[in-house]
Amino acid sequence: MLVICGSGRGAGKTAVGCALIAAMPELLWVVVKVSPHTHEASDGLWEELDSRSGKDTGRYLAAGARRSFLVSNAQDLHATDLIVEARARASLCDGLLVESNRVAADVVRHRGEQAVTVAVLAGPEAEWKASLRECAGRVDALVLANGLSPEEFESPFLQKPVFDLAHGQWSVPELVRFVRDRLVR
Repeated sequence: MLVICGSGRGAGKTAVGCALIAAMPELLWVVVKVSPHTHEASDGLWEELDSRSGKDTGRYLAAGARRSFLVSNAQDLHATDLIVEARARASLCDGLLVESNRVAADVVRHRGEQAVTVAVLAGPEAEWKASLRECAGRVDALVLANGLSPEEFESPFLQKPVFDLAHGQWSVPELVRFVRDRLVR
């Protein structure tokens, strides 16, 4: 199970998730993107079926995910239930990617399942979401996107492995290796 959280809208969470899925085709991925906002699809759980939709859920399918779901406008506990439901619908998938700052891997992973949480950081620290700070203790590694440098912020994350991405780059071999090693222990 891979959880991707991030500093805010446009940080690159979906782009990093898509790059990791494409780099690890040996796993059959189901993706659940959690959004606190209402989306046009509906409240609750919605499945994307069109890899060319232009939505983040479609981007995940285009990257190689077998199934892609959106949980929208759900409180934390209900979102967890909907992730479990999405996972049950995609029982043939063996890799779960959850894009959310609020859902902890320990809450939705199966017993004995390996998990890794990656935080995608971009932009000024003053603009980072409060929900990112709340999940600091659960993060296993940092991905610094769009030229962000560790010298540019003070953070509880600084004791974590850091993967720097050049502007417009969404993965590096070292990040893929780190995630793969954590998931396939």
